[in-house]
Amino acid sequence: MPDEKFRKVCLSLFLQSINQANSYGSNKWGVHYRRDGIRLLVGSLIVFTIHKNGIWLALDKQLLNERKDTRESLGINKLWQWDDGKWSEYKAVPSMNGYYTPSSENLEIWPIIRDFHFEYVKKVANKYEWLNIKSQSKSTPELLTYLEKELGQSIPVPKYGIQEDIILQDDNILQEIEDYNITHKELSETEREAIVQSRIGQGIFRSDLKKYWGEKCAVTGCKLIKILKASHIKPWSHSNNTERLDLYNGLLLIPNLDSVFDKGYISFDDEGKIIISNLLSEDDRIKLDVHSEMRIRKIEEKHIKYLEYHKQEIFLK
Repeated sequence: MPDEKFRKVCLSLFLQSINQANSYGSNKWGVHYRRDGIRLLVGSLIVFTIHKNGIWLALDKQLLNERKDTRESLGINKLWQWDDGKWSEYKAVPSMNGYYTPSSENLEIWPIIRDFHFEYVKKVANKYEWLNIKSQSKSTPELLTYLEKELGQSIPVPKYGIQEDIILQDDNILQEIEDYNITHKELSETEREAIVQSRIGQGIFRSDLKKYWGEKCAVTGCKLIKILKASHIKPWSHSNNTERLDLYNGLLLIPNLDSVFDKGYISFDDEGKIIISNLLSEDDRIKLDVHSEMRIRKIEEKHIKYLEYHKQEIFLK
């Protein structure tokens, strides 16, 4: 993003659109990170995208045709540019789309754009019963936490989204996305999307675990927070979006325990007592400082299903 003020303005307008979509139902919308920016979807259609240098918006075609003078004045404003592309998917709910370059000093045309945009959001929300399944599976609800932190405002959460009280560790996800895409051009677009999304999620997960375990290792009580690892009990790659961010699916561990737990050489029973695989030799146990008296410092009911999965699917018997 070019500057802090511009970024905050874009995020503020994005939130207005989210609130409008949410007013028609919390199951109708979602936010996505994609290579071209951060998107808001309603039903099965993109309605708002934050790009590097501005925002893309869908406006209601019928209302624009009814207000021709306003439409013409908008077309000659230097802050607005019509998107003349023929998007076949928007035939279901007719729209005219364009690019808006807002600034904190010059927002006088936003109320005009907003009226046409909100009318379109309403029509899309009324047409679709819910955000379609494909879009739900690609949802990046972690961005809502970032938005809440940046704007200092309460953000609505979709029904399938994450808890509102998650605190994002990173200060500027938009900048991180931009930097990552620039420095990893050798990766495919799909690979870059997947890696950035996992990076956002793992930052939230670690932040939650630090708070839950009091910034200490869940087993040893080690307080050297800089070396502690946020370890998933049910691995990230095996988990759905909710499980990936569930603090009860995680342990904060010192590096040696994180490694042997991740590879299945140790696990823990329902009471938190360590289980050591026969494949971990006595000599290696000593060198790794893994012993039978170890246990997780506290166990709650919500941990148990994940520990059961680890024992059955990850632990080396």
